[in-house]
Amino acid sequence: MAKSVKKGTISKRNKWIIGVVAVIVFLVVFVMVFGTPSAESVFKDMNDKMLQTKSVTVNQTLSMTSKDGSLANISSKMYMDMNSQKNLNAKGSFTMDVSGSTSPMTIGGDVIKIGDSSYVKYSKFSTTSPELATSFSSIETKIQDNWIKVRASDQFASFANTPLEFLSSILPTPFANLNDTQRADVVKLLQDKSMYTIDESSKVNTAGVDAYKYSLSYDKGQYAKVADAIAGDVSYFKVGSKSGDQVKSLTVWVNIDTKQIIKIEFTGTTTDGSVTGTFEFSGYNQTQSVDKPSDYFIESELMN
Repeated sequence: MAKSVKKGTISKRNKWIIGVVAVIVFLVVFVMVFGTPSAESVFKDMNDKMLQTKSVTVNQTLSMTSKDGSLANISSKMYMDMNSQKNLNAKGSFTMDVSGSTSPMTIGGDVIKIGDSSYVKYSKFSTTSPELATSFSSIETKIQDNWIKVRASDQFASFANTPLEFLSSILPTPFANLNDTQRADVVKLLQDKSMYTIDESSKVNTAGVDAYKYSLSYDKGQYAKVADAIAGDVSYFKVGSKSGDQVKSLTVWVNIDTKQIIKIEFTGTTTDGSVTGTFEFSGYNQTQSVDKPSDYFIESELMN
């Protein structure tokens, strides 16, 4: 004979099941609503997070077209150690290709910066111009694969300084290593309602992570205040924007989890022509050693 079901057993079980289902539904809704922060909150947090950057690797690609029709393509991958606010330590490689001019050339090599001192080792120094081929070949033979201490008076110093100059530029969405007081002052400027306009934002997957992609506009006057503040705190960051320079489009990808910039793309004009560029950021706050070459030359020692 079947046992009778004790009164109230089924109702308690149903209540338990209903309770579990309710919890699951609540968690799903919570994750959907609150699990991913909004594009606006991530962007706001990014401003603060990027000003706590002690070190980072920046992969730069720039294309500049001059009014005379010449084209310069510059690419570099540089590690930046910004633990000090007085001296930037950096190392990496670069390539510069100039075409459409009377002096077409391709130059590449490695560069090291330790404070005020820079060192370059050229791996390539060539030209497609028949008229210049002989002299370029002679130069390449003399300087190739030798570390050279860069001096302002050197004939080829500007080639080594170019990728380093871009590293010291203060971007519209800046990065630096500021203390708490300095950071609070700069963040206040960045989060002023006049600074940015988010023209469009979307959630995307880039570099294998979830990110927000922002199309931005910014106020040049407010940006100038930000740049002046950062340059006043960090000696190697320079306010280099000229009156004729203008950013036409600015797109920024920000990692939703870390609130750090993954990539920046921009187009713009300068007093000399137009420019497009990409900056890719990786290896945040990962320490690498930056050491002076054990053996190096002065340029004139190799050229004579």
